[in-house]
Amino acid sequence: MQSINHRFRTLALAGVLGVITSAPVLAASTAPDFKKYDVNGDGKISLQEYQARGGAEEAFRMIDANGDNIVSHDEFVKKDSPSSNRATPASPATPDPNGRL
Repeated sequence: MQSINHRFRTLALAGVLGVITSAPVLAASTAPDFKKYDVNGDGKISLQEYQARGGAEEAFRMIDANGDNIVSHDEFVKKDSPSSNRATPASPATPDPNGRL
């Protein structure tokens, strides 16, 4: 019984350490992109900063989840998240092979 408890604790510890060590790596991958738009280095992206780097106002509005006219680092990172609830452009419907709509 003690062997099972020891193995369980070892696996749990390995899982926790894996999560802790991978989180900074994942977050750091977006930092250079964020810094590209955060021209003044204040940790936020204004619409003017975004447009100065070639960003479109419509894209900025989609990224700005809370509508405060500022994009935070968290909002910027979440823009590429597959689980984000942001609106995406609709794709054309796939035609029915039988010709029905």
